[in-house]
Amino acid sequence: MAISMWDGAGEMFEPNPVQAKLLKAVQNLASDNQHLIDQSRTVGSQGLSPMALAHLDIGRRTRENLEAIATAVGVPKSVIDYTRACGERGHRWAPGQPLLSTEAIDRDTLLRGHRRAVAELQTMAGVGAAAARQGDLSRAGFSAFRRVMGVSWQQVGAVGHTLGLTTVEQQHAWEPTPRAWTEQVAHALSKLDRAELSARWQAVIDTDFATVSMPVMVLQAAGITPDDINRQLPVLPDRMVELAAAALEPRPTERVVGGVDIDAAIEATGTGAHTEHDPTDPRPGPTPDQHTGPEIGPGP
Repeated sequence: MAISMWDGAGEMFEPNPVQAKLLKAVQNLASDNQHLIDQSRTVGSQGLSPMALAHLDIGRRTRENLEAIATAVGVPKSVIDYTRACGERGHRWAPGQPLLSTEAIDRDTLLRGHRRAVAELQTMAGVGAAAARQGDLSRAGFSAFRRVMGVSWQQVGAVGHTLGLTTVEQQHAWEPTPRAWTEQVAHALSKLDRAELSARWQAVIDTDFATVSMPVMVLQAAGITPDDINRQLPVLPDRMVELAAAALEPRPTERVVGGVDIDAAIEATGTGAHTEHDPTDPRPGPTPDQHTGPEIGPGP
């Protein structure tokens, strides 16, 4: 998918279909939140209920994630700010609405950002592998990790597709140095003590799934398919964790430490017995935890 470059001279920004879907979701979420705030002011001085405040918080964090992805796929900050402001003034997205860009978009900057996102995904896989080595993983905790890892994998792949990466750019994003990515991750995690690793693990499993799954739904609504994502990332999420686990072992052929093998940890979640969609599967499917979010289609 083509990403246009702008010279920052105050030109009109014409979003591609993915960028338009992201901007639409940003503006409509901002509009929905503002409508909820305005409604609370008409009821009286009681303010927002705890449920309404929680809804606002989810909407805000989801919108921020959408804005981060929009930035990652080349939408200028000035366009994102303007779109959000339109929503906060109560205006919902209108196809073809004028968008003025005042910034230059540099492809090298976008590629650096994508490489960071890939590295973060690889580190997440390493955190899951290292936590499994410690043992005593709860079924709920490991299931939550797999869900977040899976949806993060889909997001990174979707961004790579939108950027229209060449084969060389894909390979460089996955392994930017001669050192294997698994060795890089193992080296970084070896510097963490047990408490630091536990904090990393907890941060992943505490992620609000609604706020990270909604952006992926928007990307899917823009027409990005599982095949598009698969072409960007050479290894599926569970396999990434397995490879990271092997790299963490003193002897790669022995993957059991403390009585816990990463395959055993996955099996212990009982995932195979579940009928709901597995978010580590790149094929989209329903999940009861998906937040309905703003209206994202039809239309650009």
